[in-house]
Amino acid sequence: MPFLGWCKKAQPAVEVEDCGAEPSNVLLEEPSARAVKKELNPPNWPSSVHVIEPDGKFVGDKQALFDRIFTDNGKYSVHPWGDANTDRYGGYFNETGRDFCSDRVAVLLKPGVHRAKFSVGFYNSLVGLGREPGAVELDAFEVLNGVGADGVEHGLSPGALNNFWRSVENVTTAPGRNIYYFVSQASPLRKVHIRGQLRLSGPVGGGIYDWGYASGGFTADSKIDGGVEFGGQQQFCTRNSEIGDNAAYKHGAWSNVLIGSKGMYKHEPGQLAKETVIENTERIAEKPYIMYEEGENKYYLMIPRPEVGKRGVSWEKYSNGDIERVDFENVYVAEAGVSTAYMINVKLAEGKHIVLTPGIYKITEPIVVTRSNAVILGLGLATVEQADEASYMDSLIFVQDGLENVRIASLMVQGGEPGSNALIKWGTRKRGSAANAGFLYDIFCRIGGDRDASKPEVRTNKMILINSSNVVGDNLWLWRADHELPRNDGVKNSRHKVFNALEVNGDNVIMYGLFAEHTLHDLTVWNGENGKTFFYQCELPYDVTQQNFGDQGYAGYVIADHVKTHTLMGAGVYSFFRDYDVHAQSGFRAPEGESGISLQHIFTVFLNGKGSIDHVLNHQGDRCSHASQGRPHYFN
Repeated sequence: MPFLGWCKKAQPAVEVEDCGAEPSNVLLEEPSARAVKKELNPPNWPSSVHVIEPDGKFVGDKQALFDRIFTDNGKYSVHPWGDANTDRYGGYFNETGRDFCSDRVAVLLKPGVHRAKFSVGFYNSLVGLGREPGAVELDAFEVLNGVGADGVEHGLSPGALNNFWRSVENVTTAPGRNIYYFVSQASPLRKVHIRGQLRLSGPVGGGIYDWGYASGGFTADSKIDGGVEFGGQQQFCTRNSEIGDNAAYKHGAWSNVLIGSKGMYKHEPGQLAKETVIENTERIAEKPYIMYEEGENKYYLMIPRPEVGKRGVSWEKYSNGDIERVDFENVYVAEAGVSTAYMINVKLAEGKHIVLTPGIYKITEPIVVTRSNAVILGLGLATVEQADEASYMDSLIFVQDGLENVRIASLMVQGGEPGSNALIKWGTRKRGSAANAGFLYDIFCRIGGDRDASKPEVRTNKMILINSSNVVGDNLWLWRADHELPRNDGVKNSRHKVFNALEVNGDNVIMYGLFAEHTLHDLTVWNGENGKTFFYQCELPYDVTQQNFGDQGYAGYVIADHVKTHTLMGAGVYSFFRDYDVHAQSGFRAPEGESGISLQHIFTVFLNGKGSIDHVLNHQGDRCSHASQGRPHYFN
């Protein structure tokens, strides 16, 4: 049944004011008016989901299966670390052409031991199905340095700069085994126990401290016995993690933010990087996940309770009261190409939670959350995309006003040709409870890149619009493409229009790990009171001009003039004005003279290209330009 009450139709590529009329009057039959059918448990997983039995029950060669999944039957290749050069140069992945492919894959490991190593490729998610990480032991997982567009490994670049869109969660690795996870954005590690060292960028014979380039990432709710080697990571966000007693967090290029984490950061003499330490995580509920019970042959959706002032991991002390366990009879397992937005909305209205299995869901109407306590969980980088045949949408995903404890997790959300006001819109006014906050986890918005340059552009006004109060974001990457198919050539002349990455109008909104890149106006705009961002990474657009960007005074992070209280810690804004000589006035804008505005360890960096960022904050702080390439300019 269609939605009624649209306020916009298909529009040209111009900025559109929010009309506030969401399809809240969804014409769905009340669940009480009919018998609600239970879902299958175990579900019928589609072919994009590989459920792997533990050793002793698995039939065949598990390592060969893992290798086939990564290589996609020979399309891609792993070049492993060799004995002769392990300490210096390492190995690499050749995934040429895979970065914008349509394949999505989830590998679900049943509880037990898995004596194999999994190479985590583009759009691969590796997920343990235990109650906690110790229930699933894997030898190792890995992501190695990438190659250039020509398929050749060139040294420090690209390193891990292009290793996006993959994830690992809820597994334990073999004792003493170091894990090489050389990644950048949209590649989270969650709820893992690494019983060796975690290395987040790899040596290639060049780069900072002899490491390859890497542009930042995110780890949460994890234990790493041997400590963390950030290597050449530009910025990295670590939330609620723990390291061994004699281990350390080390290195990194410019900024490392540790939130509610246990263990010491070892600051080396002369290093450029600053560490920002927040002792406790103010408010968090860990991401929902899937558990399998062997004795029952059943799956459960596990929904952790909210925590306040959290330090370290919580999965070691979960009790029945700390986590809600939902039988998959009450979970709708959606399949791309089969499940429409309307079907998903019906299941939500029935009181079901939603698991989106790997694939691309091309929707012609929005997914609308109409009830409190709803969970939408993606697997394998499940992607919600506006279909080209759709009409203009106010948003692709909408959470209605007044709802509590809504969780949306592990999704990619992409714009389409018809356009939208936002990709995700949370509410229309300032409502929401701090005790029952809403959460966004591992949300990766994308405008452009996967569309051939000869095709019409895609567009939205803003990627995420938060109007409600008390919403928490936990690892968001909001990316307007800087390159696109077919040859990864640069996006030019403001193609693929999106004006803001994030706009926050609600109060008491918190962001842990916010990444925003390349939008055409102010990248993050914060209008609500008492907002807090712990870790921010921003890269300004490559293809703007002095007239349409620099002269307009656009910046990477803007706190509105009327705001009285705001906290921003560990935040960087970078410039790479590739196509034109652009001089941005400042990286950050904030009200002056307000005692409630707290900014710590904010900085700008000139990466490459032309032009400059003339100040760090408002009219204060040094200019970053070619003369100081690669060196952060800190304001405080």
